Amino acid sequence: MRLSPERPFARLLKTLVEGMLQASLRRSLRGVYLRGEVPPGPLVLAMNHHSFYDGHLVWFLARRARRPASLLVAEENLRAFSVLALAGALEAGRVREALRRLARGEWVAVFPEGALRYPGPLGPLRPGASWLARKAGVPLLPVACRVALRGFEHPEAFLWAGEPLPPEGDLEGALGELLARLDRLLAQTHPREVPEGFREAFRGRRSLEERVRPLVEAVRRL
Repeated sequence: MRLSPERPFARLLKTLVEGMLQASLRRSLRGVYLRGEVPPGPLVLAMNHHSFYDGHLVWFLARRARRPASLLVAEENLRAFSVLALAGALEAGRVREALRRLARGEWVAVFPEGALRYPGPLGPLRPGASWLARKAGVPLLPVACRVALRGFEHPEAFLWAGEPLPPEGDLEGALGELLARLDRLLAQTHPREVPEGFREAFRGRRSLEERVRPLVEAVRRL
């Protein structure tokens, strides 16, 4: 049985689930950093998939852009956690519903590699994201993502939104190059510095030394 977001109890659950997603980001990550701009209007968002937090980050991007968004997930995952539908998850096989949502001006997000992968170069892409964009007549938005433990106690998430592509565009080439550029930039940046062009979009949990530093400085001023 699918949960209808129009029911009062479902709306309450949706608020609770979204609050839990935000709390998870704030508790688990040091911050979320963005580069690039997300265009207005409906689109198919295509992001590489290598961490537990990727679904959280799709939700965060959509919430920040004030756009309704649906993340396509495997049916067995949604069956096990049906409440995720209230945060925008949609069974990957429900392509007609995905097209209806795009026609309403919403986002549909896809992990086109089709599976969670170890961090590294982009894997081969399945055709679903491009197919949806062609059928709906909306742009493809490649987004490169890395969640990395660098010079602080907690991991940091980096999201690089590329240039929108036409539905027939080379998604694999664009997303692969964007991810490679992100990895090179992270490798060239001091682990305690924000990479060039990125801005903090969400402030999460500070490291122990960062939390203690104001106390130490206050003692030194005594």
